[in-house]
Amino acid sequence: MNMQLVYEVPSAQDYVSLRIRSGMGSKDINRSQIALKNSLLTVSLYDKDKLIGFGRIVGDGGITYVVSDIMVDAAYQGKGYAKEIMKAINNYFEENTYDDSYVCLIANYPADLLYQKYQFEYLSANKCGMLRNQKKQTTI
Repeated sequence: MNMQLVYEVPSAQDYVSLRIRSGMGSKDINRSQIALKNSLLTVSLYDKDKLIGFGRIVGDGGITYVVSDIMVDAAYQGKGYAKEIMKAINNYFEENTYDDSYVCLIANYPADLLYQKYQFEYLSANKCGMLRNQKKQTTI
């Protein structure tokens, strides 16, 4: 294996292919291209020319940051590659955020165990996380 970690935006096709191979599900190519272009940081892990791992940070670059799309090809999982991606993301936070920055993510179990190693904590009892329901409302 010839692994290379780069801070480059992959093609939308490679990104969507990796989403499928990692078990995260497909996304629209055009919307993926827009999303990737608007990322604050992208971390791409390649085995030769094949994208096998990825992670990114989205946000405003001043106050709010969101870790997104941490994924590794199923054939490469369990070998520490997600940790390498998170180390790169953590380095970005160490250099570019402040004590009052909002840095958040939504994790699938058991990935929460990985994120705990990078200063992510569960919300305290007086806070809650929420997601907006994106289903279109129908009117009668």
